[in-house]
Amino acid sequence: MSESLNTDFDSISSSAKSLLLTKALTTIPFAKEAAGLLWGENSIEDLRERLSSIGFLLRLIHFEKRYRSVDIAIKNLGIKNILEFSSGLSFRGLSMCRDSEICYIDTDLPQIIEIKQLVVCELIKNFCNYPVDNLFLKPLDVFDENRFTEYINHFPNGPIIIVNEGLLVYFDEEQKRKLCQIIHNLLKEKGGYWITSDIYIKNEKKEVIMNGFYEERGEIFLTEHHVEENKFDSFKIAEDFFKNCGFDIHMKIDLPTSELSSRKLLVNNIPSNKLRELKNRKKIRETWILKPKV
Repeated sequence: MSESLNTDFDSISSSAKSLLLTKALTTIPFAKEAAGLLWGENSIEDLRERLSSIGFLLRLIHFEKRYRSVDIAIKNLGIKNILEFSSGLSFRGLSMCRDSEICYIDTDLPQIIEIKQLVVCELIKNFCNYPVDNLFLKPLDVFDENRFTEYINHFPNGPIIIVNEGLLVYFDEEQKRKLCQIIHNLLKEKGGYWITSDIYIKNEKKEVIMNGFYEERGEIFLTEHHVEENKFDSFKIAEDFFKNCGFDIHMKIDLPTSELSSRKLLVNNIPSNKLRELKNRKKIRETWILKPKV
């Protein structure tokens, strides 16, 4: 499909657009198709010009690994009732609903869900060969516990999974604690787990090799939202934080880079001496499966 949707999508943030376009260079389900619908296939091809940048290639690796790690966590748990919050322009729910036993509630702020509903309709019409009656797109402010509870109660009986990928870094400690309390209350009542890919730790210094990871406007966005300050000081401090909020770590997901579709782009575009250097980089993010303490 070469033509984009004939709709004004200027309300999509530059960060959401950049992330979807980045994912469009991977095999993440529906990323390429959605980006083509929103901005045309030429927008994806234009992005390929950045493949000579090590920083941009690391961005590809980073965000594909983050996405895939959540998929692996869901698969490991084997639970069919799933609510994802702050899902943005990710179409995990649409992909997972290929399994008719799954009930997937996909949520974000109202303005994002309004756009997403249009895109999902087009994706279903053009790229899905299976029914998706088990996918529900709903508006949600994560601090609205009543609305959160309402959606959770929509699920059939049985345990649930609450999922998020890319939100906690926008919250300060007080906001994180408030969200943890809401999720803890829901999981204690229904049973289940919280999968979060947002266990980010602070970088002591900016590495030269990371130049190009974000465009200039992306760097400005991160600064304005205090993202670096909102990260944890260490993985140990993150672990203590969640334990203090009533959670145990059920599992940490470790996904080898060799399993990513974007790895071939890294190998094909980066000299071997630089690849060896990259292997020794400090880990800055993990995906955890959390469970309320018994």
